Amino acid sequence: MSGIFQPCGIITLTTDFGSRDPFVALLKAAVLRRLPQARLVDITHELPAFRPEVAGFWLERSFEWFPVGSVHLAVVDPGVGSSRRVLAALVRGHVLIAPDNGLLAAVLERSAEAVVSALDPGLPAALGLPTPSATFHGRDLMAPVAAEVAAGRLDPQAMGPQVTDWLRGVVPPAQRLAAQVRGNVAVIDRYGNAITNVPAVLLEGMVGITALAAGQELPWGRTYGDVPEGRCLSLVNSFGVVEIACNRGNAAQVLSLSQADPVIFRAGNPDCCRGIKGLKGGGNPL
Repeated sequence: MSGIFQPCGIITLTTDFGSRDPFVALLKAAVLRRLPQARLVDITHELPAFRPEVAGFWLERSFEWFPVGSVHLAVVDPGVGSSRRVLAALVRGHVLIAPDNGLLAAVLERSAEAVVSALDPGLPAALGLPTPSATFHGRDLMAPVAAEVAAGRLDPQAMGPQVTDWLRGVVPPAQRLAAQVRGNVAVIDRYGNAITNVPAVLLEGMVGITALAAGQELPWGRTYGDVPEGRCLSLVNSFGVVEIACNRGNAAQVLSLSQADPVIFRAGNPDCCRGIKGLKGGGNPL
């Protein structure tokens, strides 16, 4: 086992499988058959189906909260059974395993030091695995591989050739142009908060910020209670990105916001709240 990665026995799971069907249980079963003492942690299984970029958004903002040595298995895989590759990325002492469909782009585009390998087609046979089903590589391939890495029996850098041509993200990053930042709604959480792809650092130094979303101008605040109940605002959430929220309400419904909708943050409104002086959480209940 490489000295760079020291497994701690934790395996996180991120999927679009939902909770109605047995798919999550079977994913866990495939891990536990090879590593019964594995500590399995569900990040989420309620992602929108067939949207690997949403899985990547949450994975990027979740994985480093776990101890170094964790393995993170993410399966949103509309191309299962096709020629798409399976990747294993070693990033700051963590290993992330996912299909090569843009899911890992959010992490890898911000991790120049990452070492990314494409799983060798001969690896399943080398691990004694039967031929994987054409429709459930999560159970038949990725989960057993994650278990072997977490057990310390498989070096994450020895699973196949190193690659740099992994699939990039489909959503362009937020951009700052003078006193204006343009981004998009990345995800909408269960509270109806429209979480954007705008990191707080892009707004540093801007004073008198207002947000333009769905044709409406919204004030800036530090926490939800900075506006009256039922009113919307923008703020920095606990993940260090900007969200459009509604105090005790559903901002996505109130403003008719959807994933990928554009948002603009402007400086220079003297009647608006304060500027950004650093990364500070916005009181997000998550």
